Amino acid sequence: MYKLVKDFFSHDMDLNNLFDSEAIIWIDWREDDEDVVNYFNDMMDEPIHIQTVSNGKPYGDDIVLQKGDKKLLIPYGDEKDRDVTIKYFNDFVQPDYEVRWFVESLGNDTLGFTVLSGAEWANLEDEFGADTVRYYFEPINLESNMFNLSMSEVSTLLELRENKR
Repeated sequence: MYKLVKDFFSHDMDLNNLFDSEAIIWIDWREDDEDVVNYFNDMMDEPIHIQTVSNGKPYGDDIVLQKGDKKLLIPYGDEKDRDVTIKYFNDFVQPDYEVRWFVESLGNDTLGFTVLSGAEWANLEDEFGADTVRYYFEPINLESNMFNLSMSEVSTLLELRENKR
């Protein structure tokens, strides 16, 4: 995956080819949250163990992430939510790995994501500049909104991106 992303920044691959490459995981807003975790796991050398836990809530079982002795019950609140799953998965796997949002997918109901090691993201930012890398691959934190953006927020972000080109 790293080579594909690096090829894009080196201009050895154009944006359309990056869209179609294995470097981008496409997630629909209706995707099952367990599937989201499995898609990310497929991009990592050391996948995270997942299990589901019954909670008696209408949205279904909660997801527990585990790596060694480290465990996390994803805190969904009243409903399961792709943004919550992605944000907490990303937080859980850092600093070894980092999920980033492929911002070229902004405004769609299917969004793109890429998982690389923390060191690989740092290498890309060192070589091509943090602003350039982050223009295409936005870091995710616990306050990030991706699927949960309103149309006006999407319009504002698209306008900001256009002004940065």
